[in-house]
Amino acid sequence: MTKVVALIVAGGRGQRLGSPVPKQYLPLAGRPVIRHTVEAFQSHPAITAVRVVFREQDHDLYETALARSSILPPVVGGAERQDSVRAGLESLIEFEPDIVLIHDAARPLVDAATIDRTIAALKTHDGAIAALPVNDTLKRGADGCIETTLDRTGLWRAQTPQTFRFDAILAAHRAAIGLALGDDAAVAERAGLQ
Repeated sequence: MTKVVALIVAGGRGQRLGSPVPKQYLPLAGRPVIRHTVEAFQSHPAITAVRVVFREQDHDLYETALARSSILPPVVGGAERQDSVRAGLESLIEFEPDIVLIHDAARPLVDAATIDRTIAALKTHDGAIAALPVNDTLKRGADGCIETTLDRTGLWRAQTPQTFRFDAILAAHRAAIGLALGDDAAVAERAGLQ
């Protein structure tokens, strides 16, 4: 049986939201956002286990949000998202997963079909991400003025989950320590994963 683990990254502060409480712990339809996120993966038939990576300072928020949840014990993350993902991946070594889905805790509306598609893509690729086409007109500007309109052909907005063969993404993260890459797909690209 293929072991598939969802690694939920919950270290963000949500500063753009302007709340003193990180957005993954705010209520959504009567429950914390992170609980919705965890349950989306926990209820998926292909997911063997779920683990959350969180900020140690958020321990009480985490415990309240996921009380009585039957997921793997959480792991404390690092200073940057990339450090947190690597800590989460390292914590899964003894579990020996085949596949890992890396997902942001503040994205609770992931559906089963998206999870299915990213897992299925690993039949022919080293990794897969959820992404949305860029539909907005994009402008490049400086000093408050438009310089040019960009061609949006072929541009995508990266989302999560970002799904990989476990051993490959762990090796890629180990090789990218200290590089502050934008997401796990960028870590994979740097390592030459397709």
